[in-house]
Amino acid sequence: MNARSPSTMHPNGWGTDIGRFTANLTCYATTAVEAPPEDGPMSAPQNQPPYQPPYQPQYQAAPPYGQQRPRQNHVGKLVVAIILFVIGPLMGLAIWGIGSVITVASIATSGDVVTNGQQVTLSSNDERALYVSTAAANNCTVVDPDGKEVPTSPNGGMTISNNDGDFNSVLTFKADTSGDYRVSCEGLDDTEAILVGPTFTFSKFTVPLIAGLAAGAICWILAIILLIWRHRALAAQNQAG
Repeated sequence: MNARSPSTMHPNGWGTDIGRFTANLTCYATTAVEAPPEDGPMSAPQNQPPYQPPYQPQYQAAPPYGQQRPRQNHVGKLVVAIILFVIGPLMGLAIWGIGSVITVASIATSGDVVTNGQQVTLSSNDERALYVSTAAANNCTVVDPDGKEVPTSPNGGMTISNNDGDFNSVLTFKADTSGDYRVSCEGLDDTEAILVGPTFTFSKFTVPLIAGLAAGAICWILAIILLIWRHRALAAQNQAG
């Protein structure tokens, strides 16, 4: 007995129904895999770290629309510059004055005090001045170690003070050789003091003068730098809008 084909065995079209059933089953499986679940989004996998937002730097809040931020006027730099302009000369004068007082005090304490008619030991080329304690002194002379009178130059008007009293300058002289020089003045007795000390010259006051000028100049230079710095800062703000 010969085998029958499916169409022969199922005259009512079962073969066709089986093909349709297979196609529908395949379509349903595909739809079930691709379609998202109806209950909502898929749950996150376990052991996942919590969500952290990205880092955002802190920015200064922008001013309201139409309102500009207040600009810096750098008044502090201007005030400091003015103070330096004023303090500079005052500081220079103070330094020069203090230095001059120290110089005068050094001259007053570095001389030799002798009584009228006594000798003082000097080195060659030493320049000295005679200071007397009373205005009654006149016609003062200096005699060198050889007994010769030393040329002198009048030099009055300078007064210095030390532990021995107040002295007024009367003359200056220069020692040509080393040795003992005798000093004497008419109008003084043998017990009155004569100060033989350094001369007052401009060179002795040069150091305090230069120091005072330098201090004042430094203050003014700093003030100018501050003004330039302020000018550039304001110009940069204007360019930035």
